[in-house]
Amino acid sequence: MNETKQFKKKNINKPTNLFNVKGYQMAKQKIEQINYATVAKPHTHMYLMHKYWARKPYNVVSEYIENYTKEGDIVLDPFCGSGPTPIEAIKLGRKGIGVDLNPVSTFVTKMTAVPIDINQIKKAFEDIKANCKNEINELYKTKCKKCKNDAIILATIWDRKKSESLEIRYYCGNCKARNAKKPGDEHLKLLKKIEKMNIPYWYPTQRLAYNGEDFKEGTHLTDADSVDKLFTKRNLISLSILINHIEKVKDQKTKEIFQFAFTSMSHLASRMCPVAKPGGKGHWSKFSATSFWSQHRYYLPIISMESNVWMLFRSAVENKQGIIEGKTDSNNQIKYYKEAKKFDDLNDGANIFLKTHNALELTQIIPKDSVDYVFTDPPYGGAVQYFELSTLWASWLKLDLNYKDEVTINKQQNKDFEYYHKMLTAAFKQVYDVLKKGKYMTVTFHSTDIKVWTSIIKAIVLAGFDLEKIVYQPPARPSAKGLLQPYGSAVGDYYMRFRKPEADRKLTEGQVSEERYERVVVEAAKRILAERGEPTIYQFILNGIIVELKQEGALLSGKKNPDEVMKEHLKDEFTLINVKDEKGKSIGKKWWFKDPKSIPYLDLVPLGDRVETAIVDVLRSKVKVSFDDILQEIFIKFPNALTPDTQDVRDILKEYADTTPDGKWVLKPIVKVRESEHSKMVYFLGILGQKAGFDVWIGIREQGDIYNKVKLSSLINNKKLTFRFIPVTNLDRVKQIDVIWLDEGRIKYEFEVENTTAITEAIVRGSNIPHNTIKRLIIIPKEREKLLYRKLEEPILKESLIRDSWQFIFYNDLEKFYNNNNRKKEISTEIFDKIFRMPKNDPEHTQNSLNVYL
Repeated sequence: MNETKQFKKKNINKPTNLFNVKGYQMAKQKIEQINYATVAKPHTHMYLMHKYWARKPYNVVSEYIENYTKEGDIVLDPFCGSGPTPIEAIKLGRKGIGVDLNPVSTFVTKMTAVPIDINQIKKAFEDIKANCKNEINELYKTKCKKCKNDAIILATIWDRKKSESLEIRYYCGNCKARNAKKPGDEHLKLLKKIEKMNIPYWYPTQRLAYNGEDFKEGTHLTDADSVDKLFTKRNLISLSILINHIEKVKDQKTKEIFQFAFTSMSHLASRMCPVAKPGGKGHWSKFSATSFWSQHRYYLPIISMESNVWMLFRSAVENKQGIIEGKTDSNNQIKYYKEAKKFDDLNDGANIFLKTHNALELTQIIPKDSVDYVFTDPPYGGAVQYFELSTLWASWLKLDLNYKDEVTINKQQNKDFEYYHKMLTAAFKQVYDVLKKGKYMTVTFHSTDIKVWTSIIKAIVLAGFDLEKIVYQPPARPSAKGLLQPYGSAVGDYYMRFRKPEADRKLTEGQVSEERYERVVVEAAKRILAERGEPTIYQFILNGIIVELKQEGALLSGKKNPDEVMKEHLKDEFTLINVKDEKGKSIGKKWWFKDPKSIPYLDLVPLGDRVETAIVDVLRSKVKVSFDDILQEIFIKFPNALTPDTQDVRDILKEYADTTPDGKWVLKPIVKVRESEHSKMVYFLGILGQKAGFDVWIGIREQGDIYNKVKLSSLINNKKLTFRFIPVTNLDRVKQIDVIWLDEGRIKYEFEVENTTAITEAIVRGSNIPHNTIKRLIIIPKEREKLLYRKLEEPILKESLIRDSWQFIFYNDLEKFYNNNNRKKEISTEIFDKIFRMPKNDPEHTQNSLNVYL
């Protein structure tokens, strides 16, 4: 999308005169170019201050807003979460509206964006520090096991089942070092003293339940069924001291930013924290403000870590992810901030409107046909219980949560899938009403349940929107386990573009037949596998199926998930291929054709080869390049169902490139050397063929090259050379083979010289010689052996390898053989054949080569 930024100020509405037609067409073209993934960048400090679930990459949100709007336009997110949409909108000179039923959401959004005097933060922190630090740290006093002086406990490791402490991690000011020890008598006395203490100030006691029913994602432990019971007595006392002094801060904005810092670390002070592994030199005190609570539930591990509350709060203020760094970042990025109390204020100087409000009632606060663009990330069915998880923070902020109206799937709330779909449809009908006609909405969704995924699309289309485009955004680091599940799960994000039509229309759910839906799924899956030319994980097949269903108008008709339809055709159309790791252990499955030979449109060059070639081309064309830039080029070249996963791209980069000190990638020097050695290998084979008594053919493309001051075409030693038994239709492709040795017109040896492991095309080219007695060789660098071994497990490649008896010669072996025999007038093919090799998984130790297949 970067290439189109010059059009960002163009209006994409229909032109009103001929002079604007060109600008309109260019802006329209800009929108059409948003059909590939944008590489996500790490969050800046402003977005790292407070944890929130499923926060979208700010730069992706920003690029969509910039491409679909102009300055001054109004951008809405009706499910704003932690607020990247309204925040990125005002950073770009637009007006942002953030609506969410969850008051924690609008609080986090406001605190992330609102300007505040950094010096005021520092001054207020010193006041809080003077009133709280010593009082809190008295609860974390211990003795250093080395010098016996007083020390401060950083963390205590607890066994929940035994209700006893296992280890104390502390800092000794006298030794100026961190250390650890077993709890002793003095620590047990301290704990007994704390247990007898009253909690001095207010603290929340809200139950993790709905009308007596435990939260769906609650602890499900009778001794930890309320907010206060998520904490140890010591930490609860410390938190009450801290929140009491924060609430005494007189300036409202300053008080709120410290409440924000408080909630950002409150979950880290709970019993939910697993034990952090010590860092270098025992740096136990360095905890990230978003390090823990990785599970979307109130899970209390058996072994947990109780952290010093003051240390956590100080980090939430002063560390890299604290409010001083975060607000410095937001102050610098947001040049103008004026909050609206109502929508009309956006037309009177205000540029951001944040409202805790139900998305099902948007027209109560936003006029119809008044919004220029919508970018939103709706609720994930029941995958993330936002209100349940927000209860911890909301209770400390004394905010009420309206669980009753939350759009979710939750048995404890008596909300099933039908309720979710009904509420979502109603919400998007409201969004439809407030969006201007002819304007766009982008919906992003992290799909883990295909049924929910389809429900979102149905809800939006049934509200009246036209679905125009779906872009798959792969995750930066997908898990192998997630990717290799053959059924029912999706990994990564989808960005779906919808448009509100100029004329209203309505659809019903029964307009397309189930039979046609299933036919589209099967044919789309076959086409995707054929285009990729290799066994494929379900995720990437799904990406293409969704697009195909949309194009065929069958997206709303399916009662079955696509994986269920494919599963029904395992016996006649598809099969599942086991995927193994380097140790031979099965780690998952990929989909493939039951009979690949029956697919006439099968691409014979696997996608992996094409991606590998593309990556090497990018490296070759640039001095150095970032990982994001490489991903961007790959995503553009291989969109939707052809998008490779990022880990495969990274693995290929490691094979062919080195990293620079600034984190960029450069082509390895050895790769450049190998590329320059192509002509040398062809030269060696030409000379050796002559010494073996053969007629030598040099490929059409190599004939003009020169090595050792010899033009390679001169190595063709029989100017009347003919190829016998080769069909005329195949002859042109045969003549492209790098080197051929012939005896009276009969091909005896064929050689393809390759620098990378993208060898499928060479093997396919060699298959144009239809004789089983020919010796077929790939000449390849030794350093590619391990990657080559793994690639030879791919079905198409493996089948061709076995059928045509392909073998390999490594560059260094060929050069050594040439040097040892160059002075001889003749050489024996029996001796030459001894340098043939088959790749091994571990070239140094493993004896299990692919010879077993031949």
